[in-house]
Amino acid sequence: LRVLSPFDPVLRDRVRLERIFGFNYHIEIYVPGHKRKYGYYVFPLLEGSRFVGRIDMKAERAKDRLSVKALWLEPRLTLSKARRGKLEKELVRQARLGAVRDIAFPKSALKAR
Repeated sequence: LRVLSPFDPVLRDRVRLERIFGFNYHIEIYVPGHKRKYGYYVFPLLEGSRFVGRIDMKAERAKDRLSVKALWLEPRLTLSKARRGKLEKELVRQARLGAVRDIAFPKSALKAR
């Protein structure tokens, strides 16, 4: 499972992304706050060759942690023990990339779609 940058080449052509993967994704940094569906800077989640959701997370360097604010899985998917394990490994990788040590991933971060 990998967190993708909103600017990853596989995401550039949104029409192709939806046609091939059935994944509707739009970065919402230019959308007024009250009109955002997910959040300011939400990252797509790719598991194998399937998009399984999106995550809103932020490296809070002053607190030395990666905070998961929200996680949305695609319809009919669950955060199974196996998927959660993969996500936790990826969050460790993301924390390392963000130069922070701790990870905050509260149960309240899991959102319904």
